Amino acid sequence: MSNDVIYLVFVFVLLVAMLAYINIKERENNIKLAKLQGVIEDITKEMHYFRKELGVKEEGENDEEDYKITLLKEEMQIELEKQISAKITPVLRTLKTMEHIIEDFQNEQQNRLLNLEQKAQSMTKLTPNYDTEEQKIIDLFKEGKTIEQIAKDLRIGIGNVELVLKFKQLIK
Repeated sequence: MSNDVIYLVFVFVLLVAMLAYINIKERENNIKLAKLQGVIEDITKEMHYFRKELGVKEEGENDEEDYKITLLKEEMQIELEKQISAKITPVLRTLKTMEHIIEDFQNEQQNRLLNLEQKAQSMTKLTPNYDTEEQKIIDLFKEGKTIEQIAKDLRIGIGNVELVLKFKQLIK
């Protein structure tokens, strides 16, 4: 039974450690996302200033310049999306991997708990019932079995058998 308790404590500690690890990783990811948001805001501000500067120039420029600026904006947008995707995609993959690991761990722990419950249910007695055990000792002694045979049959110590028999004054 002590091994089961130790095993449950170990599983509990392991679960707490996993939750702490997930929490730490989530905080790190939140910090990274906050930094990315800051970078995106800075880039958006710069694009806004560039638009203002280009807006003044666009009034005097021809359609070819407008076309080049539009292409440049589209290229910048595509490049920005690529960079954001390149930074966020690994984070998402890591999170999905962690989700799978956690799900597998939870399933494994549920299976272990079910096994432990089944083992606990299959155990007929956790503590000896002394009234029936004493009666069994007395009955077996009256049947002519030796103290050693009784101890072996009931899986108890020879001293316990002798104590019961002396207490009932069957032996001296």
